[in-house]
Amino acid sequence: MRQEKTMKVIANHALDPRITLEPNAGSDRSWVWSAYDFADGELEEKVFALRFANSDIATEFKETYEKYQKEMESLLAGEDKADESGEADEAAEALSGLKTADEE
Repeated sequence: MRQEKTMKVIANHALDPRITLEPNAGSDRSWVWSAYDFADGELEEKVFALRFANSDIATEFKETYEKYQKEMESLLAGEDKADESGEADEAAEALSGLKTADEE
């Protein structure tokens, strides 16, 4: 996550399924959570808070966050999505054709 005005990295952590978004001081437009963060270059536990312009945007954020948390939980459990479009095979084929300077 980047700060809107400066584009400085202010949050760099995984969507860990164990993280829970809690209302901040009972507000319906802000969330607080704790996570291990790497934004400053070293891993440390931090508490984050986000405040939105209105409760609709805050609710949409939480729903989207939880949606991708569930996806991360599936990935961590080894339940990758099937590659129906064949993109992984195309990428593997393209990579197999690459050569290093030593191989020329």
